[in-house]
Amino acid sequence: MLPWLVVLRVLTFIPLRLHQGLWRYTSIWDLRNIIIGVFASTLLFYVSVRWSFALTAYPRSVFVTDSLLLVVFLGGIRLARRIHRELGHLEREKRILIYGAGDAGEMIVRDMKNNPFYEYEPIGFVDDDPAKVGSRIHGVRVLGTSRHLPQILAKEEPHEVLVAMPAAEPFVIRGIVKVLEPCKVPIKTLPSLRDILGGRVTINQIRDLSIADLLERVPVQLDWEPTRHFVRGKRVLVTGAGGSIGSELCRQLADCEPEMLILLDKGESALYEIDLELC
Repeated sequence: MLPWLVVLRVLTFIPLRLHQGLWRYTSIWDLRNIIIGVFASTLLFYVSVRWSFALTAYPRSVFVTDSLLLVVFLGGIRLARRIHRELGHLEREKRILIYGAGDAGEMIVRDMKNNPFYEYEPIGFVDDDPAKVGSRIHGVRVLGTSRHLPQILAKEEPHEVLVAMPAAEPFVIRGIVKVLEPCKVPIKTLPSLRDILGGRVTINQIRDLSIADLLERVPVQLDWEPTRHFVRGKRVLVTGAGGSIGSELCRQLADCEPEMLILLDKGESALYEIDLELC
């Protein structure tokens, strides 16, 4: 009966295109098609044995054992190829900590894992939901909540922090920036939900955090010529000059050729850094 079984398997597997999939991209859908193909061909084989050939003494255990082994072998070979691809990648250049263990964070980590040519290596998640702490997403652990950030940054030493919260309000982003500011680690973010097509996010959408992300409203586009004319030759005082908003304001005002730019901030180190940058 073996030749008949092989023929039935081939006739069932070809419509499901099991021979065309790339094993390194094996997913749950491939496993589903394997199960459908195996059990559909087993059912046809059972009908052929019992009714077409009238082999009533054919052991029923053969149908079950053969089907289970075939699913394990077909799925296992493909899964082994993917495991080798996932675990065999080289260490990437940038270690990145992801703030937000939601859908956006999951999609970003999946994209990083599936594309070995990206420079980012996800080292962990931070999320404000205590129930998620200790769990893993695509093998990446949720290390703690926002109150654990200083300890996590000191231990893991990431090169960058990605705020993967497209739906977060600006005041939430400002709170995260305030916590991260003393750590002097670059902050990346993702576009807001209104700017993401199809609700999907990828590594290509990662960008630097901008002042617009911290505002409650859409930023006003200024005509810089009147602003330059207004500031040129005058003495300008900027309060909070060491912060993320104040420092960017100082950079832009410096281009407007003021007579003097006075920086005021309670943080001496932050003030020194922006002063050194402008000089």
